[in-house]
Amino acid sequence: MGQEFGHSLGPRRALRALPLSPLAPAYRALVDRQRACGLRHIGEALVEPGRALRVLDGVFEERATRRWHHVGAERIRHLRSLRDGESAQLLAQVEEVQLHDPAALRRVLLYQLVELLHAHPRGSEPATATALGICPREAAALVRAAASRPRLSDEQRHAAEGLEEAWAGGRVRRAALLAAVLPADGGGDVPLCRRLADIAARVKEADAALGAAKAAERSGEDRTAEGHYLRAARLASDCPRARFALVRLRRPADDGSAESGAVLRAGHTPETVAVSLGPSHLAADAASDRCVVRLTRTPGGPTGIADIAGGSSELSWVDPDPPFGQEVRYAVFPLRDGVIYGPPVVSDVLLVAPDVTGVRSAAGPGRIDAAWTAPSRALGVRAVLEGPGGPVDGVEVRPGGLTATGLDVGAYVLRVHCRYRTPDGGEITSAGTDHHVTVAPWPAPVRALDATPGPGAVRFAWSGGEGAEVRLVSWPADPPEPGTELRHDPARPWPAPLPWEPVADGLAPPPGSVTRVSALSVLGANAVAGPGLLVECPPAVAASRVERAGPGRARVTFDWPAGTGRVAATVEQDGRSAVRHVTRSAYVREGLYVDVTPSAFTVSLSAAPRTADAVVVPPAGTGVTVPAEISVGYRIVPGPRKGLRRGPARLLVTLSCPGGVPDGLPEFVLVAGAGAGDGRAPVRPRTPADGTTLLRLDADALRAGRPVELPVPSGLRRPCVLRGFLLGDGAADVRLDDPSPTTLVMR
Repeated sequence: MGQEFGHSLGPRRALRALPLSPLAPAYRALVDRQRACGLRHIGEALVEPGRALRVLDGVFEERATRRWHHVGAERIRHLRSLRDGESAQLLAQVEEVQLHDPAALRRVLLYQLVELLHAHPRGSEPATATALGICPREAAALVRAAASRPRLSDEQRHAAEGLEEAWAGGRVRRAALLAAVLPADGGGDVPLCRRLADIAARVKEADAALGAAKAAERSGEDRTAEGHYLRAARLASDCPRARFALVRLRRPADDGSAESGAVLRAGHTPETVAVSLGPSHLAADAASDRCVVRLTRTPGGPTGIADIAGGSSELSWVDPDPPFGQEVRYAVFPLRDGVIYGPPVVSDVLLVAPDVTGVRSAAGPGRIDAAWTAPSRALGVRAVLEGPGGPVDGVEVRPGGLTATGLDVGAYVLRVHCRYRTPDGGEITSAGTDHHVTVAPWPAPVRALDATPGPGAVRFAWSGGEGAEVRLVSWPADPPEPGTELRHDPARPWPAPLPWEPVADGLAPPPGSVTRVSALSVLGANAVAGPGLLVECPPAVAASRVERAGPGRARVTFDWPAGTGRVAATVEQDGRSAVRHVTRSAYVREGLYVDVTPSAFTVSLSAAPRTADAVVVPPAGTGVTVPAEISVGYRIVPGPRKGLRRGPARLLVTLSCPGGVPDGLPEFVLVAGAGAGDGRAPVRPRTPADGTTLLRLDADALRAGRPVELPVPSGLRRPCVLRGFLLGDGAADVRLDDPSPTTLVMR
């Protein structure tokens, strides 16, 4: 008593020795979380802002009543319940430190305070300690004690902070290396001196076990040597000599243990090495922990050893950073309470040279495109393409893939090897991976597609596609670009041929449709997309009627097609064509009239197309033909005067018929009005039955352009009114031009 750390306290005598090491196993993790919370030292997590700490005779916090209260595990637990996030996690870690060793929290706090004072330009002044939250009554003693403690270099501080973690993890060799950096006397830190003595004793004991093992091995007593090596490994779990020897002397267990007959497999992944322990019945031993080490063989040099996993009961592991281009082996040691207690299971030698992954290819017309993913540590790849005739020359290899063109139809094999650098500066290649691909026959593409529209139908013609089935299709979405190579996929089949009805003039698109028609050349399971064009068939115009509405004009009526903004009326007459467009509003307001001549004409109505640059297919049967305007004119020519009397009057009948005399002309009759000669005023006949028929001229007597002259019968009772009429089936289709009524009065 009286010589332990912290026994002599007080401002006058200060402290005789401050901690040179925190001696906390998880100290670095604690500091990382503390810095994440923005704290200068761990004491700031234990008090409210503005409150002071006492540290010379324990860790005490100042309360609002200016009374001092000890900070123990119960207080830390209460503070943690009031915090959240990173602060709560930090206090949980502080609580673990306090429960592990009641003196550890004060050591950590004093260690951090001394380091802050040593790093501060005015660290020798009590005000600096007060600014760090220390009670002013203890500030002077703390700075005097800190000035007497040795200042640590960066290397020594790193060793002091990692020493306890290495010791707690059984890494005695590592702990010995760290201890060699620190002052031999521990800087007056009694607990540190004890730890240094423990480490030296453990190293001496492990060395003795190694010496005994080597002696037994030289005597041929391998089982005895293995026992000594196991003892050395238990004493110093990171002893490379013990681990190497246990791997070298490994023997299958014959005592029925869980490791009997176990196999350790190591295999490549693209960037790592996967290690797994089998057979599967080892899962029953899940309560046992295991550590995994990697042994690296260096030609002409020592074998390296590195831990890749420790303290795990899993049966599979991943080496995240294997030495590419070198040979490795993996060993799994069973652990009990963190200490090796049995011989390892060792894998076979593995050359860390993984192959490329994700090899994929696409075969086109006489072409193979291949791609792969190479490991990031590979120097490069060597790719060879072999076909029916052997290796293919002129293959274009690029990073991550290749392209070969001008290939014959047949089966090909792509072999890809990765290259890696070896420790001596040479190169090695991976085992390689094979990828099989077949170049199949491909159809010739369609180069051009044309369409010739007609009434209700369109005729297609194309060039190219020799030796293939050329289909006219409509893609459900945007069509592929011409020349795109397509392969049969049951999940995404090609569109079916156009379902348009075949007619004499080609194919009949549905009225009102707008279709993007594309050519597709097909040969077996392969196809090539061809060019396309837009075909529009406007809706039909129903109930169209045309009638002449006077000299030189005709009236057109129809039912306006739904969804149409404009209708075009095309008039074909006398070898010429004229188009008149009308909007719906204009049609409703004014109707539709077209200019015509007396000759026959045809009016075709069609809805205006809705798309530009489309092949427009007019609907079939939309034209209305109006025959030529046939007219019969007649007049009465007075007879020649002979003295005081006139000769008999003559009737001239003229037929006007553009384009020739049609069949079925009506009969012309001349009628004298009833009531003539009885003293009453002459009456103009309204129908052929209103008077007496004077002359009758049948259809055969009419000739276009040449008047027919007949004498008007004499003996008429005068005065009288004459009038001509047309009789027969064709009378309604012929216009009768009556002369002036005054010329038909006979006096």
